[in-house]
Amino acid sequence: MNRLASFFIFSSGAVSSVLKRCPTDYNKYQGIGATIFFTGVLSALSAGYALYTVFESVVASTVFAIIWGMMIFNLDRYIVSGMRKKSNFLKEFAMAAPRIVLAIFIGIVIATPLELKLFESEINAEIGMMQQETYKEQDDLLKKRYEADIKVVNDEIELLRGKLTKSDQVRTTLLADAIGEADGTGGSKIRNMGAIYKMKSSAAQRAEQEYQMVYAEINPKLDEQLAKLETIETARKADLENLSRASLTGFASRLKALHRLSAKEEAIRIAGLFITILFLIIECSPILVKLISERTPYDQRIDSVETEYHLANLKTTTLSKLATDSRITFENKTAGFRVTEMINAENEVFAHALRREKEDLMQRKEGWFSLLKKRRIFDF
Repeated sequence: MNRLASFFIFSSGAVSSVLKRCPTDYNKYQGIGATIFFTGVLSALSAGYALYTVFESVVASTVFAIIWGMMIFNLDRYIVSGMRKKSNFLKEFAMAAPRIVLAIFIGIVIATPLELKLFESEINAEIGMMQQETYKEQDDLLKKRYEADIKVVNDEIELLRGKLTKSDQVRTTLLADAIGEADGTGGSKIRNMGAIYKMKSSAAQRAEQEYQMVYAEINPKLDEQLAKLETIETARKADLENLSRASLTGFASRLKALHRLSAKEEAIRIAGLFITILFLIIECSPILVKLISERTPYDQRIDSVETEYHLANLKTTTLSKLATDSRITFENKTAGFRVTEMINAENEVFAHALRREKEDLMQRKEGWFSLLKKRRIFDF
């Protein structure tokens, strides 16, 4: 139990050495740490389900879920531990506002995959409908692709059949007139094989010959167009059979299905909203607890420790700065003096050398003319 309590204290981001001196704050920070830990666990479960829908591998999903859960756990721990309780609520709220916004985003990220899991059966049914719709759209596009070619062939077939039908109607009409004239049921109403019958019979024979000529001409073309239509239909059916149904099992497809369900079903929309709000409350609760709670002994001791460290650091920095300034001042003043003394020494050496050279020349008793000739007169 002590180890578990110590782990929850660690999870809360509290300083154990300081918290040991404030036993009244133990329960508070244990609760905050437990909330942060279980938020990390829920985020790991959420990420594991979301990643499983992508990779469909238990090992890969588990590894990434653990990494994601540890990251969310560490991020929540950092968010809470970075807050310091001050005496001014507005300053505290201003400091907590970015952390609250970040916690809200984390809560939404955690809640969404869990919503997908909770409504899995409804989402699978909606995905089935989405697959049917997608398949129908693909089928319609496929039909439109062949529609123009089929229309051209059908128009040509109708035209050829129309010509053949027209010729057949003429043949049938003339043949009926000849038969009616022969049996007395049509024409002159006289049953005989007279001149009128012969005339009508001749017309019927010519119509038969014309029909046979038209049939001989049109029938090959009609067969060709029918074969072409059959070829197009065969190709369309083959493409339709090869048309694979869309596999909408990915994470994005499930999100889309959940959105469609939320738009259609009021109960699912409200349930999803409450689930999101629940996780937002869980994620923001440690920050809100620290924000609305009173200033405790732990906060005072933390301020004391930080103030002592700040003062010690300020003292060390100030002494170091003063030492550096003194060293710089000393170097500036001594550097000028050294340069002046070096110049004076150089001048004395140069003057001494000139005097010795002058004395040496005077001892040689050379005249001004010889000095001028040697160009040494300008040395003095």
